[in-house]
Amino acid sequence: MFQKDDYVFYESGGICQISDIQKAPLDSMPSDRLYYVMQSLHDRNSVMYIPVDNDRIFVRKLLNREEASSLVKQIAAVEAIEESNSKLLRTKYIEAMRTHDPIEWVRVIKTVYHRANNCTTRTQRLSETERSFAETAKRYLYTELALALEMKEYEMEDYITSCIQMAE
Repeated sequence: MFQKDDYVFYESGGICQISDIQKAPLDSMPSDRLYYVMQSLHDRNSVMYIPVDNDRIFVRKLLNREEASSLVKQIAAVEAIEESNSKLLRTKYIEAMRTHDPIEWVRVIKTVYHRANNCTTRTQRLSETERSFAETAKRYLYTELALALEMKEYEMEDYITSCIQMAE
């Protein structure tokens, strides 16, 4: 069970903070169940109510400092997704994002980055969908790492880049 003020990854809301744990926050909910009251860090107007005893909804605790540091050290070795067929690549992006695993977010980001850098003509542009996968993966990854490492989210890209350069 999570505690009040814990940060979690929630499959439908991204990175959230548990602001409360209470019985039936809304009249329409069964009064005999406890609910996590969560607020998305990326949408401050969004409040979600998740039953504490629900095992069908994916919610996980975020990485701790040690796990985040270890992940950053692994980033250089993470390989991009190899797929030339754009429909199959989109399916692989979806599968990677559905794992809710930060390493898979890195794979998505690296794949889009490499594909963007290999576009040599105007007709080889990245699709809006592909850019969207990368932006979502970055938002989730940078927020989770920033919380674990006690840094600012906007500092994460430079921090990761410098860690990769030091490892080379």
